[in-house]
Amino acid sequence: MNIHQMIAPADSEQPASVIASGGSGSEADALEAALSDMTAAFSSDFVNGRVGEHHNTFQHRSRVLRQMTESLAAMRAQDAVTVS
Repeated sequence: MNIHQMIAPADSEQPASVIASGGSGSEADALEAALSDMTAAFSSDFVNGRVGEHHNTFQHRSRVLRQMTESLAAMRAQDAVTVS
């Protein structure tokens, strides 16, 4: 399942998977939304004491967030060069 999909309530008439980004944004915008969602989830888990319960949960998640941040910066830089 894509990070940008959400499950609709069972009583709703909508399909089970709905693209949250609407499909009109760029790949960098989708990555930025995913990064924002993952950062919020990581912060929430950290505050609630769930990070560190299992082996390497902090290191793995912080590494993934760092890699996504670097990828986003590279995409934004490439977009800036393309527009100029």
